[in-house]
Amino acid sequence: MSLVRLVWAFIRRRPGNFLFHVLTLSLGASVVLGLVLLERAVETRFSRDLAGVDLVIGAKGSPMQVILSALLEVDTPTGNIPLSAAEHFAQHPLVKFAVPVSLGDNVRGVRIVGTRPAYGELYGAHLAQGAWWTRPMEAVLGADAARRLGLRPGDSFIGEHGLTAGGERHAKTPYHVVGVLAATASVIDELVLTDISSVWEVHSHKNDPDEPENPGPPQVTALLVKYRSAMGAIILPPEVRAMPDLQPAVPAVEVARLVVMLGVGARALEWIGIVLLLLSAGGFLVALISAVSERRQELALLRAMGAHPGLLLRLVTLEGVVLGLAGGVLGVVLSRILLWGIATAGRESGMRLAPPPLGTLELLAVGLAMALGLLAALPPALRARFMDPGRELA
Repeated sequence: MSLVRLVWAFIRRRPGNFLFHVLTLSLGASVVLGLVLLERAVETRFSRDLAGVDLVIGAKGSPMQVILSALLEVDTPTGNIPLSAAEHFAQHPLVKFAVPVSLGDNVRGVRIVGTRPAYGELYGAHLAQGAWWTRPMEAVLGADAARRLGLRPGDSFIGEHGLTAGGERHAKTPYHVVGVLAATASVIDELVLTDISSVWEVHSHKNDPDEPENPGPPQVTALLVKYRSAMGAIILPPEVRAMPDLQPAVPAVEVARLVVMLGVGARALEWIGIVLLLLSAGGFLVALISAVSERRQELALLRAMGAHPGLLLRLVTLEGVVLGLAGGVLGVVLSRILLWGIATAGRESGMRLAPPPLGTLELLAVGLAMALGLLAALPPALRARFMDPGRELA
């Protein structure tokens, strides 16, 4: 009888125990692997959404809130800043590239961002259909936004006040879709872009006879800045702080803080996964020792029939490797299901995550699970290797 058939016969005798240890091992592996994959997906998404922006200038308040709202599009703005102040810093000698953004409206939950066509350059976006806007109340949709809203060039839509669906509709100022962007796997995919003057026109009340037309000086939500040189990081933030009601926010710093905050919970979950792995290995070790004790006569009979002592060693260690292989593969499947669930929930909240493709990390996880099964199997395997068949049969 071949070694594989012997292992399969031993597993079939007590399949419940084997499946229990496989499940425990796979749960631990899925938690650890899933969190590592999630961290990679979040880091990849953040790096794309930051788009190389060195500084965001917004209204006074929390710097992290400025970054989350103006750059990552997942929070409410701290307020608005005068357009004149934004233009002042956009023309600064140490600024290589600057683009304003203006928030405040949405269409069925998709954010409308007033900006300039240069905003697309931050994400390397290019048109899949139509063209960029040339006048107010024309809009260009990101790939996901167009799919979610079911709009294409030539269609029209009405914006709603606020950043979430259900606000007051601006029925007198409809937008006209003139273009749709190709997918970039970044935040721009989920936005509706229009000219800044469109946002001003929608909120000017000039079409409402019951309200006086007094829009005041033009404002924007924030200014996204790229430095011309490293000196910008030293000189610009203090200059921004010196201006009334302006707040500098450094994306790299604030996102690093956010990752640390999120990492506390992730570390705790990783330790839970590691504990599950160790418990699984310990449980399997006890189960194998018990199994070897129960199989004493069977193993002794194999020795009496001429089986080499090394065969018993290989027999028990192979059972451990099979456990590790089954637990590792199931752990990879469960980690992908976990990541898919998180990504699905993220899409609903505006934070789309792209799970990394299958690769060396999954192979490493399966290999480590097999190694853990092998280590757990070694003590009982050595016990089987050095047993006295005469005593056992007697």
